[in-house]
Amino acid sequence: MIDVHAPEHGIHNVREFFLHLFTITCGLLIALGLEAGVEAVHHRHQREQAETKVRQEIQNNRQQILNGADGLKAEIASMTHTLDLLEAASAGQTIPGGELSGQDLQFQEGPLQDSAWQTAGSTGVLSYMNYSEVEQFSNAYKEQAQLQAMEELTLNDYLQLVPILAHHPGDLTPERAKEALPYARNAIGHLSGLYFIGRGMLGADNEALK
Repeated sequence: MIDVHAPEHGIHNVREFFLHLFTITCGLLIALGLEAGVEAVHHRHQREQAETKVRQEIQNNRQQILNGADGLKAEIASMTHTLDLLEAASAGQTIPGGELSGQDLQFQEGPLQDSAWQTAGSTGVLSYMNYSEVEQFSNAYKEQAQLQAMEELTLNDYLQLVPILAHHPGDLTPERAKEALPYARNAIGHLSGLYFIGRGMLGADNEALK
């Protein structure tokens, strides 16, 4: 808060009036300049801190996707094999005991983080960043959101499929195989979607981290 005090001595002429006015004006400009400078430094510190946290968060999420790539390929292969067996069982073919079991189907999902991005947005720090940089960050998190939405769909497929296969896995009737088929097909589609969205997310992450 800026205080403006009355002159200690009375003003006797126009010259003294304008001198006093000039002094006050200079003092106000200096005070406002200093305040703006302090605020600018504070905003720069906030921006740099937020950028560091967001970049680290994107880097961690990117590494998590890379670490899970082999697991995703294995899940696709496992579900493809399960689908082949279900199609055979639905056609009346005998499936050897132990070949088809809900215990063999395991879907690994890793929660991706977005707290640094959400905090930067809710506190208004994004307005201090370069527009193109914010746009690239936003693209990376949009891809991430799509990936997480696809993970939820895939998880639901597994939750529907596993109980069916867990019931007498060595003696799966054609009826139960037909009941399981839609979920297995959906799972294949969603797992493939995870693969391609994951590649898109890695590309967006790379652009954001440049």
